[in-house]
Amino acid sequence: MSSLSTPAKIGRAFVALVAVGALAGQAGVVWAANWVVDHHQWIADRSIALQFEPGPQLAGYADKAQFTPEGEVYFYASRPEVVPALEFDNYCSRNEPGIGVLGCYRLQEQRIYLYDVTDERLSAMEPVIAAHEMLHAVWDRFDQATKDGLALLLEEAFAALPEDHPMRERIASYEDYDPNSRIPELYALLGTEVETLPQALEDHYALYFVDRQRVVTLAAEVYGIFNSFGAELDSLVADLDARLTVIDARKAQYELDAEILGADIAIYNDRVSRYNDGEDVRGAAGFEAEQEDLVRRQNALRAQRAEVENLIDEYNALLDQLNILNQELTELNQGINITLEQEEELGDIDTVEQAS
Repeated sequence: MSSLSTPAKIGRAFVALVAVGALAGQAGVVWAANWVVDHHQWIADRSIALQFEPGPQLAGYADKAQFTPEGEVYFYASRPEVVPALEFDNYCSRNEPGIGVLGCYRLQEQRIYLYDVTDERLSAMEPVIAAHEMLHAVWDRFDQATKDGLALLLEEAFAALPEDHPMRERIASYEDYDPNSRIPELYALLGTEVETLPQALEDHYALYFVDRQRVVTLAAEVYGIFNSFGAELDSLVADLDARLTVIDARKAQYELDAEILGADIAIYNDRVSRYNDGEDVRGAAGFEAEQEDLVRRQNALRAQRAEVENLIDEYNALLDQLNILNQELTELNQGINITLEQEEELGDIDTVEQAS
């Protein structure tokens, strides 16, 4: 009995084991299904990124910005597209003078659009904008708890910036346009343009950048170009203003001296005329001394005029330099999709006419 009973027990045990295994398999299927539902964005991003063919231009942006494989996933999953200038407003538009829109991440499409920067002097800006928009795509994937935690770190890093840091004005501009944009823009701007950040943020951004300082350096390179132009323009304008003050004073003095000399010559000529008509107004010796003095004053006035004209020539030559620089800066602004209002341009300084 016992020998017969053993196989029966083994059989039941085997059946029971199979049954438990089946139950475990069903639980695994349920768990896997739930994981897929919970991580559908994660799966979709990697699927889209794997199928996306970036081409050399976009791949170059990712390489120059030093994206990690994770950063590349979010960049390519957003199916980035470089859009020509004439079509760009169809995708990303913010029609404000002085504001250059070079890219956008469209939430509904989960897509990145990038302005085609064709000015070679500004080529460093392209990977910076690509990185900026990649971080917007990353931010879009975070849950609220993650965003709230990062917001505290971002505000801390922003508060540590100097009071005159240009990013303060930029963030204010974003908030004026969209009050809800402050934290997402801080996330993208601090990550791509600020050299020193709290270690917790550095550790976070290291998920997406092999070397974050590379993209920060690229941003600084472009801003350095504009800062250099701005400094040179400011210096020229200050120089022109100072020179114009001197010219105005010298012209006024010249015109006053010329008026006085003209009056004195008229008086002299009148006396000469009366003397020649026989009036006893002054002896010939007196006329000769007065004539010599008037000639001396005429010569001094001509030298004075020549000095003023030389000052004016120098002023107008500097003004030509200013206009050339201003035109180059206008071209640079156009290169990053900035349109200035007329009153913002520096080309409204007039040439100075020569003294009459």
